[in-house]
Amino acid sequence: MEHLPLDARSVVDELRSAPRPASALGPRTWVPSQSFESLVLDADRPPVHLNDHLHWLHQNWNLQAAIAPPPGGGLKGFVKRTIHRAVVAVLRPYLNQVQDCIGVTVRTLDVIARRVDEQASTQLRTVGAVRSDLVDFAHHVDERIDGALG
Repeated sequence: MEHLPLDARSVVDELRSAPRPASALGPRTWVPSQSFESLVLDADRPPVHLNDHLHWLHQNWNLQAAIAPPPGGGLKGFVKRTIHRAVVAVLRPYLNQVQDCIGVTVRTLDVIARRVDEQASTQLRTVGAVRSDLVDFAHHVDERIDGALG
């Protein structure tokens, strides 16, 4: 919008110089539509970083419990643990890599969720600032028109 040279005074002067019928009173106490209010009220959602799915990922990202040796005693338990040790010994490098990948993915999702929440907050502040600027501009136009007519 920087390429559009918009000067509020020139807009007001143009409005003042335009011929107006006597019945037209100008904007008079104009305020932005209620769409601004509904936008702000509808945006009252829980932050993304508090999402249930992210919470579940934080609780379950560690695979160490899943690859723990099987419980049990006796000959059957001894055979299960021996097979478990052999399988885990072969798969350990792969399982460590998968564990690291899951951990990095969860941390990355946390960063993204926080950035999304920051952007949503920034957009709401921007909408509020634009609304305030529009109201101020409307009051300025009203005052200038009143001054020109009065």
